Amino acid sequence: MKTKWKKLLGSVLALALLLGVLLPGGKAEAAQETLLNTYGSLFGYSGTCINLSQLRDANTLAHVKTHYNSITLENEMKPDAMLGYSPKLITKEAAANAGYYVPSSCTETYLPAINFDTLDEVLRICYENGLSVRAHTLVWHSQTPDWFFRVGYSKDYGYVSAAQMDIRMEYYIKSVMNHVYTSKYGKIVYAWDVVNEYLHADNSGWQAIYGNVTTSPAFVKRAFQYAHDCISYFGLTDSVSLFYNDYNTYMEVDDVIRMIQYINSDKKLCDGVGMQSHLGTTFPSVEYYTTALQSFVNAGLEVQITELDVVNKGNTDQANYMYDLMTNILRIKKNGGNITGITHWGISDDVTWIKGEKPLLFSTLGVAKDAYYRVLAAYKDAGFGIGGGTGTQPTLQNGWYYIKNVHSQKYLQTAGNAGGDSVNVEIGTGSGAAGQKWYVTNLGDGYITLKNGFGYMLDVQYGANEDGTNIQTYSANGADAQKFKLMGTSNAGAYGIVTKVSSDGKGLDVYNWGSSDGVNVCQWTYYGEENQMWIFEPCNN
Repeated sequence: MKTKWKKLLGSVLALALLLGVLLPGGKAEAAQETLLNTYGSLFGYSGTCINLSQLRDANTLAHVKTHYNSITLENEMKPDAMLGYSPKLITKEAAANAGYYVPSSCTETYLPAINFDTLDEVLRICYENGLSVRAHTLVWHSQTPDWFFRVGYSKDYGYVSAAQMDIRMEYYIKSVMNHVYTSKYGKIVYAWDVVNEYLHADNSGWQAIYGNVTTSPAFVKRAFQYAHDCISYFGLTDSVSLFYNDYNTYMEVDDVIRMIQYINSDKKLCDGVGMQSHLGTTFPSVEYYTTALQSFVNAGLEVQITELDVVNKGNTDQANYMYDLMTNILRIKKNGGNITGITHWGISDDVTWIKGEKPLLFSTLGVAKDAYYRVLAAYKDAGFGIGGGTGTQPTLQNGWYYIKNVHSQKYLQTAGNAGGDSVNVEIGTGSGAAGQKWYVTNLGDGYITLKNGFGYMLDVQYGANEDGTNIQTYSANGADAQKFKLMGTSNAGAYGIVTKVSSDGKGLDVYNWGSSDGVNVCQWTYYGEENQMWIFEPCNN
């Protein structure tokens, strides 16, 4: 009887999540919110850990798309999965012909093949379903086959020299990254864990060749240089971030910062730290964790919370810890902390990597726990609304306005001060021209239209719901592509402008935080920072 009752209750909870049915404890309101339209909108990325078989499952994929816009493969991008447990060697010429990056200094006749089959399918599924990818991981002391470090790629021989290993490392890093970014789906990969857990490395080929762990490891710096070479080659240095990822970072804050400073001593190669957050309600305390996060922010590092789960003494214990944790993370974000993503390490408790524990927000697929609702409550209590804004939805009177970007202090305008269909929208120095004047019309349902001085509407090109979609002007047609919503921000008097075609999840964004005349304005996941904030200055037409 207890088993049947639990199954029935799980079904009721799942249905309530979908329909917003009133549940005890006031959860109807939370049912209207998701991790995606709250944390995903504010931080840029709401993520989960997954594998290919889960992505192939339609129910799991639908759940993922409801709550997340980012995935991290649990194991299938780690070196042993890509290289194999035993080597498949191909000639250097065959590797080059297959599109691998072969360093000019490479003298080996044979090189290991890299299996991209799983990765290619994952990229395709994610691309087709609007999901981005955190690439995890390139250099790791664990789950890298020992043969990769040996002479002749054979376990029967000794380790190669450091100089030879540098060439192999460059071959592997650049071949994997080049394969991704030459793919039609590669643009969805926005971050790489270039080096994973180096400060905890022990008894691996990396240490056998390069020596004991220090805070100034030359080969780690070279790994970041190779990765940076790749994103620089593809023109992605402003849109792809490179991370050092590690666990227990709250215990080794100074060492992490010191090592990243060493990596960046000549030029910036490492953008920041991935804080693996395998936490417990008994340790670390929320305050201890928060102090570390604040230290990384104060050091000028980009931070992504990469592997979040919380072992606990029960549902209430987990829920209270998660509320306090997210409250503190949100406070640091609200105060300007460069935190750009939160990844929960698994879909639900029944598939967690921590056997016998219940560390996640869902017990089974789609069945939310108390911790889930408390995480959403923390978001609301911090003053944020759906779409990442703060407070209630603001309104403006119908009328003419100049629209100034907070970061660049430049104005929303049509290129060349032109009127017409498919005219590009950009930022420019204030001139009072017709292409910089916009008439706000409230539609009565929370949305507005914006018509410029030439009589053409602000428009999301093709009505697409993708990051990077161009913003243009077009003749009025009443489509959702011409409907926008204002979002309150932490900057008094400034608004976010989110798009209806993205269900308020994406907003007008000055590309790459540009501030020069002519920088393009596009649609991008809304996170409410200054390059997505706009001040409406009343004017006459």
